[in-house]
Amino acid sequence: MSGFISSFAPTTSFFQQDQNWFTAQANSSAESSAITTALFSTPSSNANSNSNTVGSSSVTSAESSLLGAFGTTLMNASTGAAVIAAQEASARVNKQTAALNSSQPTKSAANVASQVTFTGAYSADFGATGASSTGGFEFLTGSALQQAFKAAVAGKTSNGAAIDTVTMSGNILFASTSGVNAHPVFALQLQPNSGTYTFTLLNPIDQKVSRLDESTTLNLSGLVQAVKDDGTTTALTDSAVIKIHNGTGQAVATTDPASGVQTGGNIFEGGLAYTGPNNPTPTTTTKTPAKPTPYTVPTNPLTGRGYSAAPGAAAATFGATNILTLA
Repeated sequence: MSGFISSFAPTTSFFQQDQNWFTAQANSSAESSAITTALFSTPSSNANSNSNTVGSSSVTSAESSLLGAFGTTLMNASTGAAVIAAQEASARVNKQTAALNSSQPTKSAANVASQVTFTGAYSADFGATGASSTGGFEFLTGSALQQAFKAAVAGKTSNGAAIDTVTMSGNILFASTSGVNAHPVFALQLQPNSGTYTFTLLNPIDQKVSRLDESTTLNLSGLVQAVKDDGTTTALTDSAVIKIHNGTGQAVATTDPASGVQTGGNIFEGGLAYTGPNNPTPTTTTKTPAKPTPYTVPTNPLTGRGYSAAPGAAAATFGATNILTLA
């Protein structure tokens, strides 16, 4: 009977069986961790020294990695492409936002010339003397032109820069900005004999951003003077007043309703793109020199009093006697 019972009794205690089971689970977890590390590890420059042990076999990450050298390169390239795509998308959004805020197109309209070009005529009364035989109209010159130009464009900017430069090329006046983003803004061409002028806007003039009709005015009458046959000159007023609208439309003349005389024209810059440079504006830092620290007479640690600042103190003298030589 005892032999029958002993044949069914386990040779290993239940406690030992539990310990064996826990040990097997621990070994299984370690092996799974090693396999996972081997699958997703990155290649090493020294494959022989970078290995993971699975059971009794040695697994080299460079050889057995799920990604491998090619897979790692491909993943890095994919990540880089995603970053570049995100940067390009951000740049497009910023560009579109800037265009919306400025209300200016990035490319000029096909018929922009008819919107930003106006032809009119200066008018003058030459009296009995008549106009000069060499031409009854001429641009001012020298300091007179500079002053008249400054008055005509006062407060006007283009792409954030003041319109502050005037140059002449024959009978064509050019107005421009200066600085790192210098660019031409408009041209005014004059026919001396007839007084006919052609105004052409080359780059937009800054205006208030609005969906409504906004405009700014350039009175260019003072840039030209009438010349009589005897050489005398006459200033012109309200002969070339150009009103620049922020929308689109065909350039049209402005006529005084009372006299019927043409006084200028209306042009539209809504279809005109900015074509000048966009260099970053340099920042200037002005350093203020540090103020010198005023001299403070040192204090004698024994007496608590300050040393003498008298001229003779440096020579250790009092009156005519050198105090260092006293017996």
